[in-house]
Amino acid sequence: MITSGNRYGSLLNIRRGQKITFGDPEPGSVYVVVSKASSDYKNYLRFNEYFVMRTLDRMKIISRHGRDDQDKDIGAYLYAPLTIKVCGLSEITPEKLAEKASEIIEGCIFNISCLKGIALVLEEELPHRQPIGDDFKYEDHDFGTELLLPRSSVNRDVARLYQRGMAVEDPITQFLSYYQVLEYYFLSVSDEELYRILRTIYNNPGFNSSPKYLDKVIQSTLNHKRESDETEMLKLVISKHVPEDDLIKFIDAYEEHLKEKLFTKKRKMFGEFTEVRLNAGHVIGNAAKRVKLIRNALVHSSDRYNRNENFLPTRQAEQEIRKEVPLVKFLAEKVIISTAQ
Repeated sequence: MITSGNRYGSLLNIRRGQKITFGDPEPGSVYVVVSKASSDYKNYLRFNEYFVMRTLDRMKIISRHGRDDQDKDIGAYLYAPLTIKVCGLSEITPEKLAEKASEIIEGCIFNISCLKGIALVLEEELPHRQPIGDDFKYEDHDFGTELLLPRSSVNRDVARLYQRGMAVEDPITQFLSYYQVLEYYFLSVSDEELYRILRTIYNNPGFNSSPKYLDKVIQSTLNHKRESDETEMLKLVISKHVPEDDLIKFIDAYEEHLKEKLFTKKRKMFGEFTEVRLNAGHVIGNAAKRVKLIRNALVHSSDRYNRNENFLPTRQAEQEIRKEVPLVKFLAEKVIISTAQ
């Protein structure tokens, strides 16, 4: 089964009975067909929840339009996902057959993207009706259709970064868009911390231009440059704009929704162990480290590193990242609200 790279995107230019073929469909030759699922394939999926719901949706649409299809067999209404099929392979074992077919399929999908401008993704498992975590709403209220005028002015630049995350379905783009809201304030918050340290030195009644005091200024500046890595800057941004109690309550609520200790149970992600302890003095630092770890894995893909420690865009990996998005979205919202004037 293959689907749009955007799960909610359109594939009408293929679905309207069109087939795409690679190679010559002749007896004894290897060729590939992209088309609607066969009757056997649809029959295989008939008890899958997502498949059943899509079939019911199709029947409702036909019913609403008043089409007279009563003479049709119910099979005509079955949802037919898009599939890609390799024919003519002669490998002996099922394992070899699957390996060779997968290699050919990946190449065909890439060629479709390049030559026809259609982004397709190979489904590694049967799809779900709703992606995990998408239905979570923290402090969700029905405000109706009459809302108060904003009492403050938000930073337009970061608001647009946030809106980009809201506008897409891809969890990778969502995560990175919300992260950029936090990243926007890295330098300003980091410099504020340096100014605080320098003010403490200058405000000392005994401060003068002797080497003893000037060395403190020099060393503080050097330490700031050396220690201001991005994880530390992220921690400073969260510390300044997100109350610890709010962060603890959010993680508690989200884990309760998932029925899973997603953050608070120690686990290995991208080669490092991560755990968010819900204690004052720990939760912000732990959360910052986790968010930065995921961001690095999504951004960097150098072949110098072990591929098992980097993110590769499989459906399963994307579902794992999707569960991480609500946390960085929550942090972004808090920062935007806190920095409003």
